[in-house]
Amino acid sequence: MKLAATDYDGTFCPHGGDIPQANVEAVARWQAAGHKFGLCTGRGVELVRLALKPHPDLHPDFFVCNNGGVLLDGSGNLLLSQDIPADVCAGVLAMPVLTQKHHPLRVLTREHMLTVDTGAAIEFGFPLELPGIRLSEASQLEHVVQISLRCDTAEEALAAAAEVRAAFPMITGNINRNYIDFNMQEANKRDGLRNLLQVSGWQPEEVFFIGDDRNDLPAVKFFHGYTVATAADFMKEAAIAVYPTVGDMLLANL
Repeated sequence: MKLAATDYDGTFCPHGGDIPQANVEAVARWQAAGHKFGLCTGRGVELVRLALKPHPDLHPDFFVCNNGGVLLDGSGNLLLSQDIPADVCAGVLAMPVLTQKHHPLRVLTREHMLTVDTGAAIEFGFPLELPGIRLSEASQLEHVVQISLRCDTAEEALAAAAEVRAAFPMITGNINRNYIDFNMQEANKRDGLRNLLQVSGWQPEEVFFIGDDRNDLPAVKFFHGYTVATAADFMKEAAIAVYPTVGDMLLANL
């Protein structure tokens, strides 16, 4: 048995588009051969369910959500959660770098995603209407696994992640383009997959990971993984091979 894990946005699915049918068909062939397939994404549970709703014939065997902050089995049952301690969550949300520039901000719990009112004039970037809450309410939420911030540029995201990390060393900033997901240090895609193997008991002969951006780098390097043709040059340099699509990667290693 082999195990394949793919990033979602920009890898399994083009940014702003739908999952290509060729990828869905390749997943079916991969699973029919007796292998495991799953998503390894910065998305929370709600956005993953939204993405899969138009594809009832797509049945991942596992979900590594929130950059490894939440692990689910193929039926959606919780396997593991890396919750941010309440005092740390409140401290991060109180930092000016998250509030003073009025960037779009979201807080994700194990199950839900909520928009924080920062006075942002632009949307976060996902086509989903979410409950809006005040910053004071966000600080009181239970089982928070991720705080997501949209910056203007990737450079600004890197600087903001460094600022938060300096104040809270137990928090890491998983960056995809100009978006930051603040998670617990252990919540990254590399460790998320390692934890999945531990809690599932699976012992695959090989692990195939494919991703396209900075939050995928630790997993690409650790698992000697792959990237797609649309990825940035730094990802192509880190990957051991570049494929046109995820489906091509699955079929080449079937």
